[in-house]
Amino acid sequence: MRVNRYVDLYLIRHWITDWNREKRYLGHTDQNILMDGLDELDLLKTEFEDLSFDSIYSSDLLRCQNTLKFLSLCHSPNLDPRLREMNFGDWEGKKYEELKEDPCYQRWLDNWELHSTPSGESGQMFQRRVDAFVSDMLDRFRLSRGKSTILVMTHGGVIRYMLSQFKATNSFWESPAVPHGKGLLLKLENREGDWVCNSLSVVPIAEKER
Repeated sequence: MRVNRYVDLYLIRHWITDWNREKRYLGHTDQNILMDGLDELDLLKTEFEDLSFDSIYSSDLLRCQNTLKFLSLCHSPNLDPRLREMNFGDWEGKKYEELKEDPCYQRWLDNWELHSTPSGESGQMFQRRVDAFVSDMLDRFRLSRGKSTILVMTHGGVIRYMLSQFKATNSFWESPAVPHGKGLLLKLENREGDWVCNSLSVVPIAEKER
């Protein structure tokens, strides 16, 4: 008898940092979140109060860990460095205006998957580590019956890439830019060994009333 297996996968982007606000490249640099505006996470916190997660995963960087702490969920996350944003190397902390005349930067913009950031990480390296995390995460639920619910606290680039891999969007660049402190819910189904995204929705469901 065929058993359907489902996963509700919540992909949440950490709260904002100084460099995010200033539109600087922020990858492996371990910046903390800003304390101002944290009340914007209240709606997400309320939505998660009614959910029971089978597993919670997080990038090991402070901005993800401390966003999770504010949400006050029932159990501790599994910290995984594979969920980090891309390592931008020498471009960490730089703005577009500072890099736009650099031929190396232009080549990277044209094909980020092929070219490496100086002293940083290539797109292929980034993809391999995120793929390895996703494979390990979902293998735990491949034989489970019914539906499992997973929360992943991570970074914008990781979310974009996961969406493209689950075919929830057509490509990395066509994936929506998730605002800080918000996320997406992917409803996945295992079909003959492959996980397929059946639907995609915004989290939290409704914006705070003002």
